[in-house]
Amino acid sequence: MTNKKVTAAIVTYNRLALLKESLQAVLDQTDYLSHVIVVNNKSNDGTAEYLATIEDPRVVVYNSPDNLGGAGGFNKAVRLFAEELDDNYVWLMDDDTIVEPDALKYLVEFMEENENVGFVNSVVRWGSRNGNPSWMNVPAPRGFTWQSHLNVENNGIEVVNSTFVSVMFSRDMVAMVGLPQKEYFIWGDDMEYTNRIADVNRGYTVLNSIVVHKSKENSMPGDVIREKDESRLWRYGYEFRNRILTGRRINKRDAKNLAKGAFRYELPRVLLKRNVKFRIKKAKMIIGGVFRGLSFNPQIEYANIPRKQKRSINAILRAYQLANPEERVTLDREIEIIKSIQLDDLKGITNKADKFIANYEREQAKAQQDSK
Repeated sequence: MTNKKVTAAIVTYNRLALLKESLQAVLDQTDYLSHVIVVNNKSNDGTAEYLATIEDPRVVVYNSPDNLGGAGGFNKAVRLFAEELDDNYVWLMDDDTIVEPDALKYLVEFMEENENVGFVNSVVRWGSRNGNPSWMNVPAPRGFTWQSHLNVENNGIEVVNSTFVSVMFSRDMVAMVGLPQKEYFIWGDDMEYTNRIADVNRGYTVLNSIVVHKSKENSMPGDVIREKDESRLWRYGYEFRNRILTGRRINKRDAKNLAKGAFRYELPRVLLKRNVKFRIKKAKMIIGGVFRGLSFNPQIEYANIPRKQKRSINAILRAYQLANPEERVTLDREIEIIKSIQLDDLKGITNKADKFIANYEREQAKAQQDSK
């Protein structure tokens, strides 16, 4: 067993009964738990009064004077972890996440037993441990490479990103990639943030770590077409706006494809498919969200801790392709490139690679300067 310490962080808003259950499940963890940050997003259901009664010294409460949204809440939680505590890892979750007693143990042990891991998350079940997968929290596996982590007792599957329903990452990673994007307000901040982490070191779903998501419905993420609750429609404006920026931070092509997908797939189905409720309101959310996303580009914030230089997997792979345009890069070769090559190794080979590297380094320097 390692001596690593973990801060759990729960963001809550007007779900006191679930918060009580979630918090107790976290405090009952078998190993590694050091602190629990609870960010209360200006709840008016007695949450602040309940939190004031907690005497467990591990619990750190932040009662926000404003509703920061889920994104703002996680931004605040990670900042508090980085600036106020000295633990090694932070473990994020919503207030309707009920973790199994050994969920944290398996996350930490996978992180410690494997190299170059950026984040780890749990298997998320809906309603109960034996329930179906929680569909909104099922991350897509990264093609083929996940097999390499299925040969140990504590297995992991490599994934492209994660939701903030039981995801853990290190203090060093916060120093490299910054804080969750608070301007997202709700939906998509977790995808964007774990994309940032996975560009430094890849993420994994740890199969032995189980949590239960007690959301009202077991819906697909961002499923505007089948949404039946009119009170939730406003969220889709954020969904479509945020997904455009998330795509753009990968590359312009991804952002363009996401915008096209919204107009070619979701918008026609909202307007023309049978039995769709609130057609006009949904169409406005899609159109307005996409157009706002085209100019939406808030600055990434960093905690007031020493910055660490990051090494971008995506930049290295792109520069390698430009430096070796005739080479057919196999999957094994790609893994070798990720493990062993630096951007400096690719300078001076082709003009296109040099131009890409210079632009990338200039953008990184500007981003670092802007964050000071």
